[in-house]
Amino acid sequence: MIYEASQRTPLVELTPTSCLIRGECYPENISEWSEPVLKTLEECLSNDNSEFKVDIELYYFNSSSAKFLFDFFEFLEESAEGGKAITINWRYRAEDDTMQEAGEDFEEDVSACSYNMVQVESLAE
Repeated sequence: MIYEASQRTPLVELTPTSCLIRGECYPENISEWSEPVLKTLEECLSNDNSEFKVDIELYYFNSSSAKFLFDFFEFLEESAEGGKAITINWRYRAEDDTMQEAGEDFEEDVSACSYNMVQVESLAE
């Protein structure tokens, strides 16, 4: 599944073995945007592959999107506790202290997943 990026939503690519979320996330209706993403994530994680890789590179998100991210990480954590090997890479730009701190905050809520803070040089195109 691929959700193309829009002005207010990030690119989301979900496959049976990986998830990429990149861009800005402040949709007008967070549940309308996030429900299909979480449903597809659940389908991807229910497959037989033992490993799942997540790359998140956000440049901005609002408070309602933070709730989505919390739910997203909680779902990944539950899957990891159930035996799925999940690696999360939180990518942030060197000059973006806000996204670095957000990644560190989410990392505190994750223990069963492998979680990496990854500094990137500049905006990915």
